[in-house]
Amino acid sequence: MAVHRKVGGEGECGQAYIELAMVLPVFLLVIAGLIFFGRVLYVKIALDMASYDACRAAVEALRPGDGISQGMTAGRQTLAGFYLNPGGASLSVSPAGGWARGTPVQCTAAYDLFVGDIPGATSFGSGSGVAIQSTTWSRVELWRSDWH
Repeated sequence: MAVHRKVGGEGECGQAYIELAMVLPVFLLVIAGLIFFGRVLYVKIALDMASYDACRAAVEALRPGDGISQGMTAGRQTLAGFYLNPGGASLSVSPAGGWARGTPVQCTAAYDLFVGDIPGATSFGSGSGVAIQSTTWSRVELWRSDWH
């Protein structure tokens, strides 16, 4: 004959549900935070690369008139390589006065990252987006661009 024993006392029937109800919101907040910071980090890395590539392509132009367009194209292609919409980004290639050898060039890439689908993430930005920006400086190459 089998003997059945009752595990726990009479007051422990709903203990697992109460523990789950206490721990689940904290667990979901941790998961939402990981998703939020993961997205922000991914877009920041993409913008860093886009501004660097735009600057690099601009300062290595073979003709002085091609620097800005060459840099903008390189920046857009880098963003597309990271699966970000280049049309939604703001790219700029700005030489500091003229376009001669040795001139400093500033390249900026900015993106408004949508985080409205992450619970609680809208408190970090304005509305449902977080503005992220990256800036890179470089000089028009002295040895590379031989303009005549």
